[in-house]
Amino acid sequence: MGDTPAHGETADSAPATHAAQPGGGIRPVMRRHPRLTLAVLAIAFVAAASGGLQTYRAVTLASAQAAYNDSVASSLEAQASAGADVASAEAVLTAAETTLADSEGRVLSEEPRTTLAAALDVAETQLTAAHEELVAVEHGIDAPTTDAAFFSPGDGLRAGSAALTALHFEAATELTTITDALAGPVQAVNDAVALWQAEYDRMVSERYTNNTHATGWYPELDECIGSVDVTAHYGVPTIAEHWSCGGRDFPDDAGTIITLTGVHAGSYRVEGIAAMLNASRNSTSDLPQGFDLLYQTCQNGQSSSMSFTGLTRVDA
Repeated sequence: MGDTPAHGETADSAPATHAAQPGGGIRPVMRRHPRLTLAVLAIAFVAAASGGLQTYRAVTLASAQAAYNDSVASSLEAQASAGADVASAEAVLTAAETTLADSEGRVLSEEPRTTLAAALDVAETQLTAAHEELVAVEHGIDAPTTDAAFFSPGDGLRAGSAALTALHFEAATELTTITDALAGPVQAVNDAVALWQAEYDRMVSERYTNNTHATGWYPELDECIGSVDVTAHYGVPTIAEHWSCGGRDFPDDAGTIITLTGVHAGSYRVEGIAAMLNASRNSTSDLPQGFDLLYQTCQNGQSSSMSFTGLTRVDA
């Protein structure tokens, strides 16, 4: 008779093999557009690779930056320590230079001062080297470090770290020797000055001293208690004393250092007798000029032999 559905089938159902292959169905993308598919896959791969590279760069740069920051911090710490060493050495050097300057003219022998001056020259050379070293290191620390390498991330920072590690403060470290190097010569100069001072004090204690007790003329001179300032009478700075009251004892050897007290107090160097005048023939216009002070007395009490000794004020 006609065809009839098999057992388990209906007129509306089809064989299972037909369901897997629909008539006129869609083919897979790769089969229909293989080039497009490859392009998409390539883009996906590049994107994935790029993302991985960016992550790698970020991690590598972060690590290099951290190491560079540590190098900068260590360099700054070392720089600060070296700067302290330089400041300390400068203080020692300045003190030694002051000792040398203050001792000028106040030693019996120049040998200690010469030795100290030589030690100062060496110390100044060391200090100059340390200053130059600090400047070079400062420039190294402040130098900008860029890192533009795309495929070598962190190379610039690593190079910067290496450069900072190479910086050194050898000259500054050696400055610690300056204190010991100058201590001996400085002490020697101080000892020499102390010796000079003791001798000076002895000489001062034995030095001729004259007291100018008043300003005036004959009434004050006749008091016979010291010299008298007679500047107003002579017109030039002059002190005077009767021969018998002390004039005979006044030193007239050139180069002698004397001490005056009272009027015109101070230390003076005797320049010798500058003029010998006669009261009956000479006038004040004949008085010697160019001295800080004159000392006048009548030799052997005679007005015909009035001696005028030139005096120059000195610091000693």
